[in-house]
Amino acid sequence: MSNPHDSSPLESVPRDEHELLLVGGGYTATIALRELLAAAGGITITYCSRANDAVDEAMRTCPTVILLDLREPGFDPIATLNSLARSPEVGAVPVIVVVSAATCAIREAAFVHGATDFIVYPVSTAELVARVRGHSMGYLNVVRRNRSTAAYESLQCELRSAHRALEQHKLQLAKQSDAPSDLEWQLRVRGLLQVGIELNQIQDFHTLMDRILSEARNLVRTEAGTVFLREGDFLRFAFFHNQAIAQRTGTGDTPQVSAFRLPITDRSLAGWVCLTGQHLHIPDCYQIAIGNPYRFDSSFDQVLGYRTRAMLAVPLKSQAGHVLGVMELINPLSIDGLQSTTFSESDIRLVEHFASVAAVAIERARLTESTVLRMIRMAELRDPAETGRHVERVAGYSALIFEEWARRRGLEGPAFERQRDRLRTAAKLHDVGKIGVSDLILKKVGKLEPHEFEEIKRHAQIGADLFGDSPSDFDDAAREVALLHHERWNGQGYPGIEEDGTRRGRRGEETPLFARIVGLADVFDALGSPRSYKEAWPEHRVLELIQAESAGHFDPELVDILFARLDEIRSVRDGNPDLPPNVRA
Repeated sequence: MSNPHDSSPLESVPRDEHELLLVGGGYTATIALRELLAAAGGITITYCSRANDAVDEAMRTCPTVILLDLREPGFDPIATLNSLARSPEVGAVPVIVVVSAATCAIREAAFVHGATDFIVYPVSTAELVARVRGHSMGYLNVVRRNRSTAAYESLQCELRSAHRALEQHKLQLAKQSDAPSDLEWQLRVRGLLQVGIELNQIQDFHTLMDRILSEARNLVRTEAGTVFLREGDFLRFAFFHNQAIAQRTGTGDTPQVSAFRLPITDRSLAGWVCLTGQHLHIPDCYQIAIGNPYRFDSSFDQVLGYRTRAMLAVPLKSQAGHVLGVMELINPLSIDGLQSTTFSESDIRLVEHFASVAAVAIERARLTESTVLRMIRMAELRDPAETGRHVERVAGYSALIFEEWARRRGLEGPAFERQRDRLRTAAKLHDVGKIGVSDLILKKVGKLEPHEFEEIKRHAQIGADLFGDSPSDFDDAAREVALLHHERWNGQGYPGIEEDGTRRGRRGEETPLFARIVGLADVFDALGSPRSYKEAWPEHRVLELIQAESAGHFDPELVDILFARLDEIRSVRDGNPDLPPNVRA
């Protein structure tokens, strides 16, 4: 930078609270820039070496300004600007682009795609620092009180844009209320509108259903709840929450319950709701009148040592009127946490409206899920090891590891949930590129020859290319995971990166977080599962190898997290056992 003694104009500029995310394409030049900005003082700097991680890093660090260093080629700046601009959590953060004379041709395109400022290097230190602080201060003046949560802006923008369309809906709900002026009712209605917006941002079906059940229970304060999903002529017991039972476990989590299916008849409560498309409110499930066709099955209570009293069962209907499933809310609670005797009429109406909002999100998520499942099944046809149970386990392990990683950094709320959602779905597709590898190699019994292993390695690029058009954040995550989950912390993985005319493996955090997590989860599951070329390893041997490869093959922090959450990892494994070959369909 020119004129290193020109710092006097900066003295009057405030030096507190500026948090810069520096995204660089050229390692050496960008590190030098980071050191120069740090020397100016008053700016907290986070460095992100990979542009594809920029949005994730911004969600975690909540910067007040982002600087893209494009002086050396290394990433697609327009794609990066687009990713930042379309992210509801960080889209309002100002972005400064720094270029050299050789790369300044993108000026017009940069502004079109979201750049706030554009600087051609060389530039004086004083000018650069002043621009960083100026844009940062402008951002702080707008959101100073709210930037403690990155999701705040997202939620506010979404609520403002949805407010007019939903205002009439809110008024109708209020008119139907037993007490239209009641403050609690109004707050619950507003909560319903907010939740509806958030549900439609969730892509992973498992995450969505868990969130739907949680929000429904919170909406009317119930101790427990279940969701049955329709599968042809049956209802599958799919999701289960129970606060009372969870408190007995010591972990605070509801224990896993084996899935089962009910025929859709009017003999069961859920079956009657599914057949009629009407809600069912029962003050006491053990005191159902003789004249009703349905009966309450108390065997579930007996196994769990629980007492179901009041129940509200509502259908989850698609926009076309088809019943997608049934949600049961069990044992309402009063504000002080004690069990109440029944659901109020306002509770019932509110849950019915919530069910209609939830069904829209379910339909949308099922479209994504069906596409993912088709891709998994194609991969399974080519590689017998790539079963649906394997990918479900890898996705479950990955979500748990990310939860702990995020918890240690204070990342929570809608931003965290969307990240976990993207990771869980992308993890299921980590090896989808095997559809492009020869059956002779994938199904070979015994050790692969060197040239065969090189052919296997191609699956990473093949999988990444399936998501190459990058129309969404999900595609970005799926492409990164598919391409990079075989990279290693010590740089000895593949496919690597071109540097000075040679190819080397990515080292450390050069590999994105999602790929590092899935890489660990995949190895953990593969070692403990039978393959055509080996028997399943016992767990102790798997854990010994993973511990030995900490800081070698694997990110050491992620290894530490896996051991810290091992009981939950085991629960995911035990809940998704491999099926015999003749049962896989």
